[in-house]
Amino acid sequence: MGKLIEKCPSCGSDMSIKTLVCKNCGIEINCDFEIPSGNGLNLNEEEYEFLKTFIKYEGNISKVQEELGLGYTSVKAKLKTLNVKFGNETDMGMDEYKESLNTDGKGLASQRIIGMLNSFGGTAECKMLRGEPLKIWLTEDGVRNSGFPELVCRWEVFDAIVAKAKELGGKMYRGDSAAQNGAKIGSKQLPLDTIDAFISVNFYGKKEGESTLRRSTYYAAILAWAAICDNRRSDGVGGYIELLPRWME
Repeated sequence: MGKLIEKCPSCGSDMSIKTLVCKNCGIEINCDFEIPSGNGLNLNEEEYEFLKTFIKYEGNISKVQEELGLGYTSVKAKLKTLNVKFGNETDMGMDEYKESLNTDGKGLASQRIIGMLNSFGGTAECKMLRGEPLKIWLTEDGVRNSGFPELVCRWEVFDAIVAKAKELGGKMYRGDSAAQNGAKIGSKQLPLDTIDAFISVNFYGKKEGESTLRRSTYYAAILAWAAICDNRRSDGVGGYIELLPRWME
């Protein structure tokens, strides 16, 4: 029997169980079932093996690096992801970092988000487009979230999205559905001026003609939470963000 796959190998989104079958009588039940997790952490196989190794060496990072063939930065990144899944919402050292943040209102989206998260003590909850709650956390590099723990929504990417949306007249399509379905960057389904295509090429090392992960869903939700844009459903050609008037100045 194969192991349960929790993340899509193509786009990284959550998988769901559609059919349950009784081995005895053959009855089938079709529904959208949540993937069960015995400990509530939803660890994938790679994360489980990493945690197993980390515990084996009692937190000795050098030995973990040697056994898994990882660099120090990679080990620290994996630990941060596990911390989010364990519910350890505040990164070590963030209190000192927050005190040093420049939140003097430079007019950048990143400064707005930093200021708001700082005022909430470094953690808050926003809403996804369909209303699902999404926990978000302040880190030095950007915003982490509970829906896609491996993703750090980077400060410079927030600013670039807003600048590009302004260049496009205030409206920018997300491209999240196309990205999730494996559309190629630059295709009719995923044009270069959609959020997912734009940030993938400019910040995530992707090239035109390649597929990419769905990241715009999370960037858009955080931008909307910070009252920088409205996050809107499809108008027939895809969902989009629309900058609020003050961000068009």
